[in-house]
Amino acid sequence: MQEHLKDIFRALGKGDTQQLAGLFRRPGGRKHLENLTLILIGTLPQPIEEKQALYRGFVSVLDQMEGRIRRQEEGEEILAGVALEK
Repeated sequence: MQEHLKDIFRALGKGDTQQLAGLFRRPGGRKHLENLTLILIGTLPQPIEEKQALYRGFVSVLDQMEGRIRRQEEGEEILAGVALEK
């Protein structure tokens, strides 16, 4: 499982969001990821304020990725529509 997560993070680093898109499509997938992150952040020795800032930053990144995925899907739909018109 750890290797699978490393693969996902490598793909994300290269701009490939397909694997993350699958997670967002699953019912409760994003919430599951947020909860795992909360658990991990909770184990850090930093003060609560730093943990909260780290979590808010993580959620912000997820929001941006989700928006990017949505825009990519919209673009794919537009391209498919154009291809059908030809």
